[in-house]
Amino acid sequence: MWRDIREAARKLTTHPGLTAIILGTLALTIGVNTTIFSALNGVLLRPLDYVDADRLVMMWENNENAAAEREPISAATFVDWRERSRAFESMAAYQYHGFTLTEGAEPIRMPSVDISPALFRVLGVSPVIGRALTDDDERPGREDQVILSHATWQQHFGSDPTIIDTRIRLDGQPYTVVGVMPESFRFPADDPNIAIWSPLTLSLEDLPSRPHRSYSAIGKLAAGFTLEQAREEMSVIAAGIAQENPESNAGWSVTLESAHAQLVADVSTTLWFLQAAVVLVLLIGCANIANLLLVQSTESTRDFAVRAAFGAKGSALLRRSLAESGLLALLGGVIGLGIAYAGVSFLRTVMPPNIPRADEIGIDLTVLGFTLATTTLAGFVFGIVPALRNMHPNLATSLQDGGRGMSVGRKTRWIANAMVVSEVALALVLLTGAGLMVRSFAKLLNVDPGFRTSGIVSVAVSLPQSRYSGFERQKQFYLDLVERVRTLPGLESVGAVSALPMSPLGTEFDMPFSREGLDVASPSERPMAEYRAVIPGYFETMGIPVVLGRDVNNFDDGSRKVAIINESLRQRYFNDVDPIGQQLLRAPMIGDMEIVGVVGDVRHSGLDATPQPEMFVPFVQLPLGEMHIIARTRATIESAAAAIRAEVLALDPQLPVSAATGIDELIATTVAPSRFNMILLVALACSAALLAAVGIYGVVSYSVTRRTGEIGVRVALGASGQDAVMLIVKQILSVTAIGIVIGIVLALGFSRFIAGMLYGVTPTDPLTYIAVAGGLIGVAVLASTIPATRASRVDPVVALRQQ
Repeated sequence: MWRDIREAARKLTTHPGLTAIILGTLALTIGVNTTIFSALNGVLLRPLDYVDADRLVMMWENNENAAAEREPISAATFVDWRERSRAFESMAAYQYHGFTLTEGAEPIRMPSVDISPALFRVLGVSPVIGRALTDDDERPGREDQVILSHATWQQHFGSDPTIIDTRIRLDGQPYTVVGVMPESFRFPADDPNIAIWSPLTLSLEDLPSRPHRSYSAIGKLAAGFTLEQAREEMSVIAAGIAQENPESNAGWSVTLESAHAQLVADVSTTLWFLQAAVVLVLLIGCANIANLLLVQSTESTRDFAVRAAFGAKGSALLRRSLAESGLLALLGGVIGLGIAYAGVSFLRTVMPPNIPRADEIGIDLTVLGFTLATTTLAGFVFGIVPALRNMHPNLATSLQDGGRGMSVGRKTRWIANAMVVSEVALALVLLTGAGLMVRSFAKLLNVDPGFRTSGIVSVAVSLPQSRYSGFERQKQFYLDLVERVRTLPGLESVGAVSALPMSPLGTEFDMPFSREGLDVASPSERPMAEYRAVIPGYFETMGIPVVLGRDVNNFDDGSRKVAIINESLRQRYFNDVDPIGQQLLRAPMIGDMEIVGVVGDVRHSGLDATPQPEMFVPFVQLPLGEMHIIARTRATIESAAAAIRAEVLALDPQLPVSAATGIDELIATTVAPSRFNMILLVALACSAALLAAVGIYGVVSYSVTRRTGEIGVRVALGASGQDAVMLIVKQILSVTAIGIVIGIVLALGFSRFIAGMLYGVTPTDPLTYIAVAGGLIGVAVLASTIPATRASRVDPVVALRQQ
């Protein structure tokens, strides 16, 4: 065996150019496969870093009548679930919060989560120092205890081991640190930025308010229970709650989903699709390498024939040939692993922010095992065809004058053509997917979001409840802030809104309402609209058109309750009736509101998101603690943001301003996943097309090498060089056409899996298929013309001497 390996190494060094091409192709395809698999493994395949993670279940309410699939739950409903369920060993509720750390010279905004103390039992984790929260901490009055993340402990408290029982100031109030979590702990699992966990206290005052749904929930299945059994039990419990509380819970049921499946739901299709795409590139690369080795084997045929003539067995010849492909695979795998290390580092920096667990992507034992398996499989795939050919050489043909016969063996020609067909078919699949993604992304960028896309700066401000506990204090702060910002030079208009389009920050919720003539059985069946609090100037600043009625103004002081609705709400609930002067009735916390205007729709959740019914209510009617200050500026976004920050700190030096951004940056963030998918798939498709071109070139080179004598005869009999070229090109085009037909069939099935990733383009878009097929035909013509032209210039006398 070692002798075979030494001979294989010696042979590879005699053809350094070809060896470099093969190793480069193999290393690139294996490296890219390993890189994408590392993402697949880190995000999808690895279990969550909790104890018994497969038993963790996310829990929501749903209401089919209100088209609400995964809605938060109320405190009372959570308590009922926890007390009545037997399918869950333990259950915890949580909601996002946010503290301002005021220990240092400047206030720092700290993302936090209020959690049921049972959460740590649900997840099976404990602090590395200190203690977890206890059930007693759920009682009102125990809110002043916190647990720090490991990163927060290191960055802001110097990894002080005596931090436990120390009082720190959050939102200007003292809180006691009772624990520090492990470095690897994340909760929620898709948010590595959470700095603090504090007790979620459920007071008796909260429990009667069932329509107020603001909590998320997670549970651990009891031993012996399956997810389906839990769904059946929870449906019965929800039906009982709805029967007992018809006004708040009629029509509401339960949605349960595996915590892991819920976490990766938005990215699983993308990652599996990308993994399938790189596997196709690997297969094309293997076919390409097999073609190159087949070309090389024309020079080895005599060597194997001589060995066979002296009695070498077929198994020995097979081993000798496989030693060469195995050595190539090993070297390509090692180089590919190096490429993968660099690829993983690059991938983690360019992945869009919607990819959960991106910080867990890396090269581990599972990924190394995948690389080994891929390398072994690749070596077998590209090595078996030349090896089988060399195993049984034709002695009579191979030994005559160096083995250059008149024609190519039918079996060899069939194998070479079959590989071209496979390369073209697989390349067409990838190119079609890339073409669909490019067209989809182009259509997405042309979508009108409903507002200005440049020259807008937003500064998010959040008021801590401990210092701004009343509506009046919140209202006065924001009104004063907006007036101060309006006096800043360089700003053309200023306003404010509670939830800025495409921003992950802010306060937004669904507001139920009714209207005259609408008869509903319970509040749970009432119409819903997304609630937005606005300060005058918002619509003008954002460039959102007022299509009917008027804008909000400073005379809307709350003495007369008014609202502005968007076109979607108008069309859904008022049909052809003029909504101006109509009433939105019985809105919680506000009451009845008169509609004074209608504004154009805004794509609030992204360019590809359908506009939803929205109501815009003057801020003074229901002040909120979180607002976005919006300004249209003639200066740079950075200078305008700095000026607004200064006004915030002038009003309250303890307030952090954690997010200042331009509206164009928010749009870029929302399209980042589509851009990432498109760029990666286009790169893979171009690589596939290049490999297919090299494969076609190799087959034609192999064919003309074996048919030099035939071409010489044709030229000697009067055929022109152009005729010889056309003969070869026509033959390769017929093979390419077969590959295109097969590829179209495969692409029609393959593209269905990316239907959810497309916008404005169908998976069967004929223009894309025609363009890709035409492009591949052009590639085939170019790749075959070069070697065919070279062969057509052969001297007939020289060619005939080889017969």
